[in-house]
Amino acid sequence: VRGCATCGYNNGVTCTRCSAGYLGVDGKSCSESCSGDTQGACTKVIEGSESTEVSCRCVCKPTFYNSSGACTPCTDSCAVCKDGILTGCQQCSPGKILESSIVADDNAKCVDECAVGDDCAEYGITIDGSRYCTRCKDASTYPFNGVCIPNTQRDAYCTSTANGACTACSGAAFLMNGGCYTKAHYPGSTICDKQAGGKCEKTKDGYGISADGKLLECDPTCLACTAPGPGRCTRCPSDKLLKKVSGAITGSCVDPGACADGYYAYGDACLPCATPGCKTCGRTSFCTECAGELFVSLDGQSCLRECTGDKVVGEVSGGVQRCWCEWGFLPALDKSGCVLPTECPPDMSSCAACDTSGRCLLCAASNHNIQIDQWTCAEGCGARASSNQGVCMCELDAVLTKGICAPVKTLTKKKLVAIAAGTTMAVLVVGVLVGFLCWWFTFRGRRIDASPSTMTLIPSKSM
Repeated sequence: VRGCATCGYNNGVTCTRCSAGYLGVDGKSCSESCSGDTQGACTKVIEGSESTEVSCRCVCKPTFYNSSGACTPCTDSCAVCKDGILTGCQQCSPGKILESSIVADDNAKCVDECAVGDDCAEYGITIDGSRYCTRCKDASTYPFNGVCIPNTQRDAYCTSTANGACTACSGAAFLMNGGCYTKAHYPGSTICDKQAGGKCEKTKDGYGISADGKLLECDPTCLACTAPGPGRCTRCPSDKLLKKVSGAITGSCVDPGACADGYYAYGDACLPCATPGCKTCGRTSFCTECAGELFVSLDGQSCLRECTGDKVVGEVSGGVQRCWCEWGFLPALDKSGCVLPTECPPDMSSCAACDTSGRCLLCAASNHNIQIDQWTCAEGCGARASSNQGVCMCELDAVLTKGICAPVKTLTKKKLVAIAAGTTMAVLVVGVLVGFLCWWFTFRGRRIDASPSTMTLIPSKSM
């Protein structure tokens, strides 16, 4: 076979992988692209230490199946059928459902969707345009993959039934709207990505399952949700941000440009500013612009109607109203108030003014920020740090450790236990010391009162 990289023998020589392009449905040709009733599919395999896309082939489109190397249409009611088998339908067209609920059935057929009467008493879910049974007429049966099955098949998947529905499923299935469904079989395969313990732990994009096993069709903008409708998203497409109101666990999927006025972009989320009345904030807990006529406080952690404090005045800088220090004074590094600056040591050329301890209060270059170490100035702020009015601060997911902003997650359980143990030991030591001092002064006081040599001190104590 021309262009074949790997071949084998199966009733004649066949190609298993092309050196370039796509392997044909018949396994006997290589081409640059797939056409007609076929579409391309590539598989990544491990070669050495790298994962490389090496095997691409043409496969039949969903409404066709491979019959002896040719793509043949499935039956009219079948949307996806198994290669080589005309009746081996795996997914039906809208308005039809699989007749058999068995997980692996090469002869599955499509029949009319669940209608009230016959075996089904009611339906409550619609998946890909087809309705599925949620309660069976016969109380000794229950819906399995949307089809009522007798009690004799119950034990393998349903562990508890009530009034023609299942209330709990085994680990081999997951509970959804009164029935047990399997991830390996349609329609469960289009809903659930990971099942365990009788529940779907992770749904496919666009779906959600509530805690009590109810199917949720997410808002079209969501990839995952906790309930239908807007504002219930838990995961968004890669080009959207999850915008949540303060304290909420769900939100709406919005464009990055819509993350403004009281919100800030952080990773794949659009989070509310921590400061009430704040219009613009960053990845620190500080506000950079307040809404309306409010002033940003000196420490950036509140929005004020007026600025108060010694040497603190209100000003407008770059169109932003903020509290700042009177001329000749600068904010302290912790922004607790205004201080009189002093000259910096000769080796701190990047700083224009310092405090009495020699730490930098003002950078020599207007586009520089006081760095985390508080002794130098430079552009930017380094990893996991952002500028707050010219001073670098650790971002919300970081903590200042040994002069750098370290991720909070790096504080391992072992370190936290050590910190807790150290704190407990310190409390015990202080407690013992206080107890000893109380005993010592009480005992010593008694000795002073009783000692002849110190009798002259007693009158002075009572005066």
